[in-house]
Amino acid sequence: MLPMRHIPIIAAGLALISLFAATANAQSNRATFPQNFDEYVLYATYDRGSSKEEAFATRETLAIANSGQPLPPGTRLVLGIWSNNTLTDYFVMEKGVGWGADFTPEQRTGDWHFQQFGPNMQVRRTAIAERCQSCHGSQASNDFMFTIDRMRSYIP
Repeated sequence: MLPMRHIPIIAAGLALISLFAATANAQSNRATFPQNFDEYVLYATYDRGSSKEEAFATRETLAIANSGQPLPPGTRLVLGIWSNNTLTDYFVMEKGVGWGADFTPEQRTGDWHFQQFGPNMQVRRTAIAERCQSCHGSQASNDFMFTIDRMRSYIP
């Protein structure tokens, strides 16, 4: 039996462990904003009333998609979000080697990770990658992408 004076120490230790566990989950998101975003091309636009989404990829990525080949690790796709004619966010979808292992099988979207960025291209700490994963999970047959058909039909 533990002395009563040890209970607060044990409780503090458990709280610290749970804090580190939560931080580890948050840090498992590896998607980064592409430094060469100025080289990306707009391949699709989706108007949704007062909001709009713009999909961007590199020319190389679009050529790979057009050839029917799977997109390789290192691929980044960027979605610009507009509301009332103002750019509000970017979402980046990035593929890495073995990145799916960071998540449970139920959460996994292949080896894709997702991150939200502000218009200044800085990470928004409030981003919830699980929301992207839950939606993109329905697209397993398309390598978890909603826009693969638009990528394949892109003509420069």
